[in-house]
Order: sequence, then C-alpha cells, then structure tokens
Amino acid sequence: MKLNYMYEMNTRQIRDVAQRTDIAFLPIGPAEVHSLHLPVGTDVESALDVCERAAAKLAAHGVETLIAPPVNYALADAVNCFFGNVTLRYETVVAVVEDICAGLGKWGFKHVILMCGHAEPRNTQALLEAADRAMKRDSSLHVELSDWLLGSDIGGLLQCEHPEWDIHAGESETALMLNRRPDLVDMETLQTLEPNWEGEFFSERLAAGNDFIGCRAFSAYLGDPRIATAETGEKVYERYADHVVESILNGRRPSPRGNG
Repeated sequence: MKLNYMYEMNTRQIRDVAQRTDIAFLPIGPAEVHSLHLPVGTDVESALDVCERAAAKLAAHGVETLIAPPVNYALADAVNCFFGNVTLRYETVVAVVEDICAGLGKWGFKHVILMCGHAEPRNTQALLEAADRAMKRDSSLHVELSDWLLGSDIGGLLQCEHPEWDIHAGESETALMLNRRPDLVDMETLQTLEPNWEGEFFSERLAAGNDFIGCRAFSAYLGDPRIATAETGEKVYERYADHVVESILNGRRPSPRGNG
C-alpha cells in the first residue's frame, strides 16, 4: 500500500483517505543543533522515518494511516547556546500543535498520534498540553503523544560502552542519520569526536537549569558517536516502529516522559 503523505495530496485524495481511516501521524522535531557532525533536522528526520515504517507495518495489518506534514520547529532551549539552533516559546508549541490537531480532526482524522523526535522535558510538557487542549475543543478527538523515543528499549542494540548515557547526537542518533541520510553526516568531523559520558549526570544538571554547556556537552553531544553504523540505525528504527505499531494495535495510551 502506498503511504499517504498529506502534503503530496489534493483535497479529493485527502477526503478519500479520511473515508478509510481516522488515524493520522504528526511528525515533530526542532531545528536543533546535533553536535558538529549531524544536521539540525536530525529529530524530524528520525520522526518521519519512524512514521513511515510504522505506517507500512500497520498497512500490512490492514490499518491505513495518514502522515501529516511535519512540524519542523519545537521547544529546544537546552541547546540554544549553540550557533544555528532555533527554539520556540512554550506557548507557541502548544498553540501550533493544538491547531494542527484540531484541523486534522475537523476532516475526520480523529485519532492523532504526535511523533516527536525530541525529548526535552519542557517540549514534552508543551505537546501534552497541546493534546489536552485539542481534545477539549473537540470531544470526539483523541490525541496522544507516542513514547516511541523513550519507551523503546534500544540499549541492547547499541555497541557503545554506556548506552544508558547515550543521550544526544551520540551513537543512536548518529546511527539513525547514517541509515536514513548518510549524505548529511560529516564523516570527517565525526571521526574526531571522543566519547563523552557526562550523560551520567545530565538529568540532574538539566533539571538544575543548565544548558548543554552547563551539562558539559561542550560540543553538543553526549555519548559515543564514532561507533555508530547504518546497520545499528536500521535495528533501532525497526525497534521504534515496532513499538508504535504494537501500541496502536493493542490500543495502549502511552504516557511519555522526558529526559532531554
């Protein structure tokens, strides 16, 4: 089954899809700095990939979905100390996502799944508030924030010494980009990045109000990016997508949590 990318469709085609399904994925990711070797679009690329894989897997189960146009901005304050990072205010994230969900619901997509590739706690909180507000506007609408990013156990898929401290632009995210968009990975710079295991203390430092420099991620990464491979990225993407599919087929309502 061909995937339903809303931004490629005309109004008649969208109506046809709405007659077959009420499920819509909304990919979200900020324009956030991911060290010196990855693009600022890393999070939205990852979210899109998981949406695509989950949509294909669901189609194999006879469940059709719509993939809404991605939201390419979000709240990304923790890395806003690095050149090129773009962050949105909390209330802006809430308003934008609420309105998109309400718009999708108006045309029959009553089950909206927010697929965010960025787990900064304040951004997660904003998305949850957006979902709540959208559902208050339309009692027939169900909006949920998928926990694919933090609810999937990928530690055993990574090769680095401390997968539990691989938090940002380390092995996992580098592997995802090597798999999906290797053309956007600066391989020469990647080979110069030594492991950074300050992720052990990241949650406490972030909660204390520190940005990434204060969290000792001086080059905007936590983990061991050099060990990443496209093969690992494939395994991680599949684990993420399987988690999403299982959640939808089993009717679970995940409760996401944020770690930065």
